[in-house]
Amino acid sequence: MTATTTVMKREFTTFSALSVAFAFVSPIVALYSVLGVGLAASGPAFIWGGMILYAGQFVVVLTLGVLASKWADSGGIYQWSRRLLGHRYGWFASWTYICTLLITLPAVAYAGAVLIPPIFDIPAADPGFVTWLAVGLLVLSTVVNLAGRVFIKILMVGVIVAEAIGSVGVAIWLLFFERHQDLSYLSPASLGGFDGVFFSAPLVMAIAFSSYFAIGFESASSIAEEVKRPKRAVPRAMVVSFFAIMMIVILSTLAFTLAVPNDAFLQDPENAADPAVAIMAATFPEPIFRGILALFVIAFAASLMTIQITVSRIVWATARNGELPFARVLTRLSGDTGLPRVAVIVTAVIAALLFIPFQSEGIQMALISFSSVGFFVSFLFPILGMAIARARGAWRDDPSLFLGRAGRAVSWLALVWLLFQIVNVAWPRESGAGWATDWSTVIGVGVVAVAGILVEAWVHRKRLHAAATGTTLVIVERDESDDDEDGPGVRGDGAATAPASNPAR
Repeated sequence: MTATTTVMKREFTTFSALSVAFAFVSPIVALYSVLGVGLAASGPAFIWGGMILYAGQFVVVLTLGVLASKWADSGGIYQWSRRLLGHRYGWFASWTYICTLLITLPAVAYAGAVLIPPIFDIPAADPGFVTWLAVGLLVLSTVVNLAGRVFIKILMVGVIVAEAIGSVGVAIWLLFFERHQDLSYLSPASLGGFDGVFFSAPLVMAIAFSSYFAIGFESASSIAEEVKRPKRAVPRAMVVSFFAIMMIVILSTLAFTLAVPNDAFLQDPENAADPAVAIMAATFPEPIFRGILALFVIAFAASLMTIQITVSRIVWATARNGELPFARVLTRLSGDTGLPRVAVIVTAVIAALLFIPFQSEGIQMALISFSSVGFFVSFLFPILGMAIARARGAWRDDPSLFLGRAGRAVSWLALVWLLFQIVNVAWPRESGAGWATDWSTVIGVGVVAVAGILVEAWVHRKRLHAAATGTTLVIVERDESDDDEDGPGVRGDGAATAPASNPAR
């Protein structure tokens, strides 16, 4: 394997990593995606579920920050899991994360495409038309990702401007000029009484439905090998982006909830489906309302682009270790800056094929729920791996790492939180749409797991064959000596598990 196939240039800064994490699930995307179902399930007190979620996710951010400060590899979750408990464990972490991201791509693209027809005053767009608009957003995202990092940086600036106006600006306006409720409207008492199953309690459901508020921060680690001084930059980017998103989402949730005119407003099915859009349509003059929707579409496009960045990098990193079919092709880098363009194109094609289910009504929320639990399971892999490695004596809480020795207590809290939240998000709650919808998240997780077992068995056979013949498999271990410098960060010769110099196909 030559150095040109394994090195990506460090052209991203700390701000770039922060922007990627921020845009992955921007406040606009997070709020618009789940506000309707959250208010429908838990009422005005939905905001309390979001605040509890952020408290739990904070310990997850800190724990992943510890891992990012130790290993600055592309495809962070995969690489951390592999280094902690071996390549097979890492492979399943990679598979889970890749599947989650590939399903998130069409979910985000479709949610953004729904906003386009109202901008041009196209009423009642049918799912087929919206699907083609979503495919168009995906094509735009792919083109930007293929064009180079400079274009990515430009779009990052655009999304920050969009958030400043579309999230913060709108929220401040609503709070000062369109507030129809006082703070008592948010009282936890509005959750009402409950005597059923714990995971069907309104507050617990609010925590589950707000899960999309606090994911995406880990995407900063996916570009670690492209970031200058990554062991310091990536943990900081994760934490800062987490807090930035948290503050804006809580502000926006508060503003939109207090802007609800009355209880009858949310009882209208059309308003309940998209309360944020309905409130803005009733608040702003039509030209301003359309302009805000355009900013929303920019935020969704940027989120789509950063999700595609993340999944292409983890596919590339996994293939670089010969852990995917057609790894030789997926590992190729092209262009002067060394971009994984083949991985970008492949992930775009797979995501486009996944748009087929959007011809069915009600699939959007099911995919968002599945992607949410997929993220939590992906987070669980390295954090559980750290706990097992610590129990085996293979992990030391080095004072030089992010958090230092405090990382031990924080990592255990993160593990307990993730186990709770995985069950909470996947719990089959009655929706009135039939058992298949209620169990869709569990079914989806099961399908991904079974498919993963089958694919990994095939990959493992290829791995054993490589070890026996000494011809195909290379595990690339980076030269970490320049992680605190600005230069390239991969040792070109790799660390081979077999004598050959090409990754497995």
